[in-house]
Amino acid sequence: AFDVVAQSMGGLVGITGPVGSAGFPNGASVGDIFPGVLMALGVVSAIHHARATGEGQFLDVAMYDAILSLCETVVVNYSVTGKALSPRGTGHPSLCPFDVYPASDGAVAIAAPTDNHWAKLCQIIGRPELIEDERTRSNARRVQNREFVTDVVARWTSARTKHEIVAALGGSVPVGPANTAAEIFADPHVAARAMLAEIQLPGNNPAMSVVGTPIKFAATPAGVYRRPPLLGEHTEEVLAEAGISDRAKEKQP
Repeated sequence: AFDVVAQSMGGLVGITGPVGSAGFPNGASVGDIFPGVLMALGVVSAIHHARATGEGQFLDVAMYDAILSLCETVVVNYSVTGKALSPRGTGHPSLCPFDVYPASDGAVAIAAPTDNHWAKLCQIIGRPELIEDERTRSNARRVQNREFVTDVVARWTSARTKHEIVAALGGSVPVGPANTAAEIFADPHVAARAMLAEIQLPGNNPAMSVVGTPIKFAATPAGVYRRPPLLGEHTEEVLAEAGISDRAKEKQP
């Protein structure tokens, strides 16, 4: 299986993409990465079981199954309503506002589906009358009138930069900029969390950055400690760790 196949079969493709489209993958290699995350958790769980019982077991994680587990909203909505979800852009089918909105220099994500956050958002954007408006006074009503809500929020965000929007909403309403790669590299949060690690490639090649480990341990810090090996580069090291000699070299005169 390949990433795009797993995303398609598991339902992710069917609910992403522009509204009214046939759907398309969201760009990230979720179909490759998420099954590995589940496999790691499965291995840890199996080790606990083996320690308790003295018995091992076979473990497998299918890419299709992994993506399907991510798309529980597809299953739940079809089970309850009998209706299949279609692509809904960047929004959430059951929450509003909960979407990505245009800024004058890009886009921002705003999540204000609760009545508390909606009231704060209305006050900040200068539309306090919408707090008790029949069309918008509850999440359910806002979902029904999503187009209206989206227009109200987008009119306010599109007249401001990402920085201005985050400065206005931050601390009151969940908000964040839609970062480009350049902005991720310049983000102090990314630096503070050591989420970019530089490795030196072999040969006459420049250094490159890879993503650091997202799991932070206080007692046993993890990280990128060396680059991926060339073919056969670590053969002797791996064999030595396993207590196996390199018989091919032993046979050489």
